[in-house]
Amino acid sequence: MVLKKRAGKAWKERVVAELVEYIKKYPTIAVFELTGIRANVLHELRAKLRQDTVFKVTKKTLFMKAAEIAGIPQLKKLVENMPKPIGLLFSNISAFKLALILQKNRVLVHAKAGEKADVDVIIPECNTGIPPGPILSELGKMKIPTRIEGGSIWIAKDTLVAKKGDVISSSLASLLMKLDIKAVLKGISINAAYEGGRIYSGDELLIDVDKVKEEIKSAIGYAFNFAVNIGYMSKETSAQVIALAYMKALAVAVQASYITKETLPYLLNKAHAEALLLQSVAKVQ
Repeated sequence: MVLKKRAGKAWKERVVAELVEYIKKYPTIAVFELTGIRANVLHELRAKLRQDTVFKVTKKTLFMKAAEIAGIPQLKKLVENMPKPIGLLFSNISAFKLALILQKNRVLVHAKAGEKADVDVIIPECNTGIPPGPILSELGKMKIPTRIEGGSIWIAKDTLVAKKGDVISSSLASLLMKLDIKAVLKGISINAAYEGGRIYSGDELLIDVDKVKEEIKSAIGYAFNFAVNIGYMSKETSAQVIALAYMKALAVAVQASYITKETLPYLLNKAHAEALLLQSVAKVQ
């Protein structure tokens, strides 16, 4: 019993020491819930991010102790409301970019009954390897054309069995599993992250990149128009500022009947219009 306690204490000390090292080494620390995350999803994401990010599953108490030892007690707020155990990410990537990468790198997995398809699910024409039996009636209910050949069921043609957003039935989930067809995207969602002395909630890290791009484009457009209108000269605005100044100067010159090579056509058109107006007034009188 004493040996077990000593071994347990030594293990905890090693884990805490490792966490302290990670806290000091990596500028970004994020926490995520382990509930509902499949082992293969973690494995694939770990492989994709291994150069910049360390995945760690540990106890809340050990992480909180490591935060104290590392001299950043505010890190404890990351895990205070988390169920235990916790998933941690220690990364060289900024928290916002890390959240975006995780969102984009969700992994297609086999669907369970009741889950919604994240993609259109198509069963291709193929040999299922399943012998004829009760499953034929299930395939018929799903309107999947079949034929029997060589003692097994064949899918007669490519068949759409679920659209994106459809709920996967238990029978379809079972069939997709047998045919190794994946229909659900699973990944990691960051609950909170620490970076640059600040803690961000998961919601703060979710950025609509396309929306932000459009907002930036719009802001650039407004700023450009404003700069041109006030005559602010720069490499980007000089051509438009000069063109606008020219048009304003031309308008003033025409209004003042100042004759130049540039204003003469406008002045002639103006004189002609005024003459026609006078002619029409004279006829009326």
